[in-house]
Formats: sequence, C-alpha cells, structure tokens
Amino acid sequence: MNPARYCVILCLFGAAFICCAVKGCRLAGPDRARIIARGEKIARVWRQLPAKRGRILDKKGKILVWSELYWDLHYNSSGESELSEDEQHALIELFGKIDFSVSPSTPLRRHLKPDELIALEPLLLKGAPLRIVVRHERLVCDSEAVRALAGKVELRNNVQSGISGWELENELLLRGIPGRYSILLDRFGNYMPKSFKMAVSPSDGKDLQLTEDLEEIEKKFKKEEK
Repeated sequence: MNPARYCVILCLFGAAFICCAVKGCRLAGPDRARIIARGEKIARVWRQLPAKRGRILDKKGKILVWSELYWDLHYNSSGESELSEDEQHALIELFGKIDFSVSPSTPLRRHLKPDELIALEPLLLKGAPLRIVVRHERLVCDSEAVRALAGKVELRNNVQSGISGWELENELLLRGIPGRYSILLDRFGNYMPKSFKMAVSPSDGKDLQLTEDLEEIEKKFKKEEK
C-alpha cells in the first residue's frame, strides 16, 4: 500500500476514534443528565389515582351508601405488542377461558382478587401488553327509600361526582380529590419496572351522617309516597 494513502487512512480512523471518544465523554458527562431527562420526558406518562368517595350513614352509624374499589385486567392489543402463546397460556391457567379478541376498553377479567394481582406480577414485569385498571363502584344498601333519595353519581374526569339526591346536595363533602402518579413506558407502551413515582397522594372524601336513622327515613319516604 502506498505510504501516503496508509497515513491518510490512519488519520481518518484516528479522527473517527477521537470523535467517538469525545461524544462518549459528553454522554457520560455534561450531556448525560440532559439526555436522560429528555428520554424520561418522552417515556414518562402521568396518570390519575382515584380517591374514594365518602360514605353516607344514618343517625346510628349504619352505612347506607359506600364505594368499593375494584381492579380490572385489560389487554393492550396493538400491532407488535400482542400477547405471546406462553402469555395467553399463563392467563388461561390463572383464569380459565378468556376471550382475547375483546377491545382494549373491555376487561379481560373483572374484580381481580389480591392473589390474582400477585400472580399477574411476573407477566407485567416481563412487559406483557396488559394493564390493571382501578375502578370505583357506588353501592347502596337494600332499601327502596335510600335508593330513591341517595341519588346518582357519574364519572367526570375519572372522579365520581354527584348528579342528584343526597349525592349532589353534599357533593363538596363527599367528593374525593384524586392523586397523581407517573410511570415509564417502553416503545410498545408497556410498563417499565421500578419506574412508579407518586406525585400527589389521593385524598378520600368525608362521610355524611344523616340526622335520621334508616327506619325513620323509610317511614318518612312511605308517608310522602302516599
């Protein structure tokens, strides 16, 4: 090889090596924090953590209306992030027959039990396209009068809000304040382990105690119906 050409090649390799070394030093040094922060900003997702709505009790402390917390399992089916055969088999072993063709808005499984949540953890940590959704339901005791007087709630911005009856009349007392948390998602939208960060803890609503007991409420209601 021509010595001059050899020197030129060596110089090019040397320059490339120096550029890589400088870039590596920058990534490990001054630019590291900025690059990590930029990556986190893209991958970090903020979500709301629901607060439990306050209960409604009669004069004697009997619970008439309350909220229950449930966990539902959803399947994020989108392109590359599909459940593998092994993941489907693991879910079938855990829950029995499952319809994997449901839309993301329809739960694969409702009302997950604590032991089922624990059993799902290995799949979630491996990046299976699954998500667990927290859900609150408003429940009423077995009383026609209470069902009629308590009123209804509806979800507004993922918060249970009163729209009629006692629920609306005492909205400011009963309504909880949601919390906020964030997680990191990979390019397939799967949760990245140990990335959970709580920003604001949820604040549950306060209980409403009525001035009449259940028997008095029912008698009054029947009298007004006649």
